[in-house]
Amino acid sequence: MELKATAGLVLAAGFETTVNLLSNGIALLRRHRDQLALLQEQPALWANTVEEVLRFDPPVLLTGRVCQEETELAGRTMHEGDLITVMLAGANRDPNVFAEPDRFDVTRENARDHMAFSAGRHHCLGAMLARMEGEVGLRMFFERFPDITLLPGAHRRSTRILRGFETLPAALTPATATV
Repeated sequence: MELKATAGLVLAAGFETTVNLLSNGIALLRRHRDQLALLQEQPALWANTVEEVLRFDPPVLLTGRVCQEETELAGRTMHEGDLITVMLAGANRDPNVFAEPDRFDVTRENARDHMAFSAGRHHCLGAMLARMEGEVGLRMFFERFPDITLLPGAHRRSTRILRGFETLPAALTPATATV
């Protein structure tokens, strides 16, 4: 039973979250064409772009924790065994941390301060791999299909924890090769 649970966790944490990161990034960059144009002018910004995608539209919205001992949280007493829902996506829009938190900005200096990978002992073990997959995946996608057109019918998955697209219809036009 434990092996089955671990396999399920690896599948969700290592595959579905990466798919969500890529689809969320594609949708964001098509909606914010000025940011995509900036990336085409300054490809060195791709790594920071992944951080901003993770902050602005993270693949995991929330997580849960169990209180291990009585403690106070935001002025409220939490008892041992209480379940606490941590809204990672909400923390990523904290105006005390991020200036203009509702603005998507691939040049944001502190984009990496997001909570998309949680923190502390719960920090995602695959965070570095996810960052690399996001950077390479998004950069290569837009190099190959710079004129992608998103079509009507995009639909988000109906889960409260993971955030990504179930469908993201698009028309792809490959870049023309220059010699």
